[in-house]
Amino acid sequence: MRLSINFSYNILIERQDDMNNSQLRQPVMPEHCKDYHFVTGEKHKYLGRYYTLVVQPIGDGEVPQVALRGEYLYLSAKEPADIAANAGILDTWYQKQAEAVFTPIVAEAVVKAIPYNHKRLPQLRIYRMDNQWGACNPKTGVLILNLELIKVPEACIAFVAQHEVLHLSFPSHNNAFFSALKTLMPNWMEREKTLRTLYPI
Repeated sequence: MRLSINFSYNILIERQDDMNNSQLRQPVMPEHCKDYHFVTGEKHKYLGRYYTLVVQPIGDGEVPQVALRGEYLYLSAKEPADIAANAGILDTWYQKQAEAVFTPIVAEAVVKAIPYNHKRLPQLRIYRMDNQWGACNPKTGVLILNLELIKVPEACIAFVAQHEVLHLSFPSHNNAFFSALKTLMPNWMEREKTLRTLYPI
């Protein structure tokens, strides 16, 4: 039987607020903290793969943008030598991609969690966090995913999403939580290991 649920998410790209409830933590050095110059030839990650950045100028009236084609990320900018501007253009692209990629992944995680008495649809928020991949507040139903996840494989994103969605039903990391996680995602430990191995990215 196929389940169909309409989800309404409030996608927010914002700064970190105070979320001290169930969190998937680990020491990380986000890629955005690395010494990038945002010039042609640099390698930048997207969904677990490196792509070569190509910075190219645009004319008056054209809009700065990023386009993924083959093995290249084409960044079009009015001032190609402006590092800060290039960083902002690429970051905006990452944010838009994260919204498009994370939303259906979280929706699928919610559907899978229905047998575990999960009834509340989470409010998804996306922003950067320096020391955790995701967070969830069972009381408010707010689920946060780290923007940096857009740079790891989708299987790892799905692991974090399922982990956090289950916290809506199981606030703590007790036996019931891990039993549910193993049932819904038998290879979750492998995905977690991959995530830790890939980061810092």
